Amino acid sequence: MIKTLSRSFLIPVTIFASVMAMTGCTNFHQSIGDNFGSYPKWLFGPKGHYYKSVGYRWDYENTALVYIYRPISVWAMDEVEAPSFNVNNERLFNFKGGGYTWYEMEPGTYDIVVRRGIFGLEGIGDFVFAKYADFDFQVEAGKVYYLRYSEIDPVNVIVGDNGLTTGDGPLQLVPHSLAMKEMEDTKMIHHGRDLITQNGRKERDLSDMADASTNSSRRESSSNAPIPAKGGIDAPEGLKAKPRSEQEEWWPF
Repeated sequence: MIKTLSRSFLIPVTIFASVMAMTGCTNFHQSIGDNFGSYPKWLFGPKGHYYKSVGYRWDYENTALVYIYRPISVWAMDEVEAPSFNVNNERLFNFKGGGYTWYEMEPGTYDIVVRRGIFGLEGIGDFVFAKYADFDFQVEAGKVYYLRYSEIDPVNVIVGDNGLTTGDGPLQLVPHSLAMKEMEDTKMIHHGRDLITQNGRKERDLSDMADASTNSSRRESSSNAPIPAKGGIDAPEGLKAKPRSEQEEWWPF
């Protein structure tokens, strides 16, 4: 009965989404097909490797490294409809319980929005079913940030020099120490690793990443090479950048 109702609802929604996409409606918010939560875990839970540090394998001279994760909880793992993570009005992924991912971001300020829909349909324009977070997120090159999403428990968030925290509602910027304790139990989701710019997301392929990492290794050999901001790198001290490849354990989903 439930399956029949779900299919009956999904068919018109999918058709509607296709029509909106073909007509070029950029204000149509949807995550159909990627909206499933982690329940049941064996079917919809994150399938990637357990958390692995990116270390120095990113362009820390020119970009920021941003981890986004959702810690494991009964609530998160029993969720059927996962909320979406959007940057500058572009959906990047949906928050599965027990999942994490990462992006490189060019320095600047980004509009972060988290929405939840019904069967992947989230809304049109300013009309949305549910908005859980909406805030400006400013990043600096050479720094690592940890965005934590949880709907059930408060956290020790980071308070900036202006006395304000970064985040809104269940999505908050948290310290490295807290993120490391929780992320070790999370698995990589099938989204992430791209470069985010003010003009949108840029997909990265292995060859580009290998070239960037090789160049980074060469720069590190120079005595004039800049050092990443203190407290910003999550890799063990002394870890150096190296060429990326499909064989590296931290790379595949």
